[in-house]
Amino acid sequence: MAKITKQQLSFGTDFYPQPDSSIRKPEPVSGQPGKAKPSRSGKEPVQASLQPFLPGLSRRGRPRSKNPIAPSVRASESRKRRIEGGVKRIELLLEPAIAADLDALVAHFKVSRVEIISRFVAKTAKRIQVALK
Repeated sequence: MAKITKQQLSFGTDFYPQPDSSIRKPEPVSGQPGKAKPSRSGKEPVQASLQPFLPGLSRRGRPRSKNPIAPSVRASESRKRRIEGGVKRIELLLEPAIAADLDALVAHFKVSRVEIISRFVAKTAKRIQVALK
């Protein structure tokens, strides 16, 4: 039986066109800037506001201020007012069990942690002063 041989065509650039040769590239137009496309929606673009998101209301649902103040500035002013009022800032590190007890007291009495700790310190100081007399 005779062996059938097939000859494969060679890949030549003259026979097969290059794929990118058929793509037309835009010619640069000198002196004329590109025209802006009109918007399809017909609506005017939203103006950039001082407080983006939730137009008209803050995250807590309150009306937004006309002159918004940065949170860092507001915090520093509040800190200055507390210091002028004689309040001293103290940082406490509590064990997890004590912190859970403090949170339970906060939930029970519905007051802040500061008030509960202040009451305990005041009562203890009063006891000591009575005991020393």
